[in-house]
Parts: sequence; C-alpha cells; structure tokens
Amino acid sequence: MVNARTWFTLFIISVGTVAATASCGSDEAIGGGAGSGGGGIIPGAGSGGVAGGTMGRSGSGNSGTGGGGTASGALLGSPCTEDADCGQGAVCFTGDGGPSHGMCTLACSDGDAGQLECDAYKPGSACIGIGTSAATVKRYCFDSCELGEPEPQDLDSKCFGRPDFVCFNFGSAAASAPFCRPLCRSDAECGNGLFCNKDYGLCTKAKPPVGDPVGTPCDASADTTTCGGICLPVSADDPTVGQCVELCSLGSECMYGSGSDPAPGGLCSGKLTQSSGTFDLGFCLPNCECTSDCVLGTQVCRKWASNEDEAGLEQALGAPGLCYGNTIGSVELSCGAGGDGAGGAGGEGNLPGMGGASGANP
Repeated sequence: MVNARTWFTLFIISVGTVAATASCGSDEAIGGGAGSGGGGIIPGAGSGGVAGGTMGRSGSGNSGTGGGGTASGALLGSPCTEDADCGQGAVCFTGDGGPSHGMCTLACSDGDAGQLECDAYKPGSACIGIGTSAATVKRYCFDSCELGEPEPQDLDSKCFGRPDFVCFNFGSAAASAPFCRPLCRSDAECGNGLFCNKDYGLCTKAKPPVGDPVGTPCDASADTTTCGGICLPVSADDPTVGQCVELCSLGSECMYGSGSDPAPGGLCSGKLTQSSGTFDLGFCLPNCECTSDCVLGTQVCRKWASNEDEAGLEQALGAPGLCYGNTIGSVELSCGAGGDGAGGAGGEGNLPGMGGASGANP
C-alpha cells in the first residue's frame, strides 16, 4: 500500500471542521460515557458514537518521572511481528485483539504500579487498557504524542509515522494527554486470518458486523449507530441529522476495500477540529471520478491539479479526483464531458451546515 502522507503535508485540504468531543474516566471502560453512543475511537462523540470499545488509562498524571527510560523504550509503538523485534523486556502486541502490523510495547500492571512501569520504560508513556470488551482488556504502555502538524521532515517522530495509528486525546482529567492508539484500516493490514474491526481500531478473529456505508443518512442523536463507522452530526440546526463517515488518521489513505490487495477509497482529510494535523483523528473523504460519486453533503468532485504534489496523490489514491466542499481555484469533474472549471458548486465547508465551523480539541 502506498502512503500518501508525504504529499498530504504539502497539500493540506482545507475542508472546514466539525466539532467532536470525547470523555473517559481513569481505569474505566470507554462507552456509555458523556454524550450518546458508546465509546470506541470517539467515546460519546457528539451523538451516535462508535459502539463499544474499552480504553482506560491507569494511574493519574501525564508526565514521566524523568530519566531516559530503557533502550527498548525507544521502540515503543514501532511495528513488529515477534518479541525479538522489540528489545530486551519488551513484547510485540499483536494477534487477536491487537494492532495491525503489531506494536512494540511493555505489558503493565493495573493502577499506579502500571504507570510507574511505563514511566520507567519510556517517560511520558501511559499504561492503558485496550480491548473490544471488558473481558478482553489487556494493559500495555502507549506512547504520548502532540496534536497538530508535525514537522514535514520529522513525521516519524509522531506515532512512529504510522498511518494505522492515531494521536488521540481522551479528554478527561486522568487521561488528558494525547496518546498513539491503534486504528486499523483493512483486513489486509491485520493479516493471518484476522479482521479489522474499525469500531475499535483493532484486529480480531471475529468478523465485525457490517454497518451502513459512508454517506448514509443517520440519526446523530441515537444511542447506537447503524453506520459502519460513526454517525457524524452535519447540521448546526438539527442535532438528529447525520451522515455515516469512516474515522481515520489524517494524511493517510482510507476506505479500503476487501481482499488481499485492497485499493484505498479516499484520503483522510476531513478535520474534526481546526487545529488537527497529520496522524490526528479525522474522517475520510471519498475518491471520485465525477460529482455523482460524492455522497457527503454537497461535496463535488475536485480534480487533482497537474503539479507534482497533487499528481503524487492521484497516483497513490488511484482516482482522478477527491470529493470536496468546493472547486474554487480548481476544476470540478462533472458527470458530463469535461469539467466545469473553477468555482464549481458547494460551499466553504465539507458537510452541509458545517462549512468553516471550528471545533475545540476533543
């Protein structure tokens, strides 16, 4: 799979933002928290959040205890296939209920003891319980990260440069610092007969249920969602109006199909907050050949420009255009012959009623 993040840092699509909030308690299962919906990647995000999900942080406080940690701690978050990839004392968190491509980490204890273990392993990391249910929770050290745009020449410094992870702020006093957490994108990433459960961002033996596809109207105020991803509120006036979207790591390809060599169906460039940057949580904007392919709000099919950066995106995504809020300064790929030229349809924002909306950090 080709990673489009290098081009994305040079061509950031300014699509407007949609506010989303998240909350969780220390050592509590995410789900059934503030707001409707149930947890997962965005616990209680707006309404109709991702169903289920468990990720609570042990202990309190976000900073490390000082010192340089261990040699293997420098590999925290890196991909792996076995413990030997991760250095002395560390483990490769992989397999059923684990991240795609594995993750070098340290198993940690519950409570304050786990936090001390992670601080000694790598200062600033946290002991976090993760699983698809309370019965499957496992506790490991997770690396901290900073929300916003990293330096283009140093992308690997944030979540090890992994498009199958996301920098996410859990939003509670006990877990207010952002941490790098798994966010698988396809079954092919999981491998070995595992399935990508996008509700949780984890690879599982159990095949997850298939929800409604991106663009399907949904009730954003419902306690549960019918979406394969989340139901994102899209109206400033009516809190029940939503559309299904797929969450993703900003700057990466997304909406992968099935099979052993799936193609990306879009680019993660829909921002949930105005200050979001590469590897922060976002939502996928679909590929398109013409405007009739665009299913989110009043988006139109924006043709990639002929410059080197956008040509790279076109090649990585395998599509002539991307669904976008407008075509100002570019060309719309209308469904007739040729394009409509600059101007095009649509407003400043990426979803109806939310154009240019600014949101607080989740």
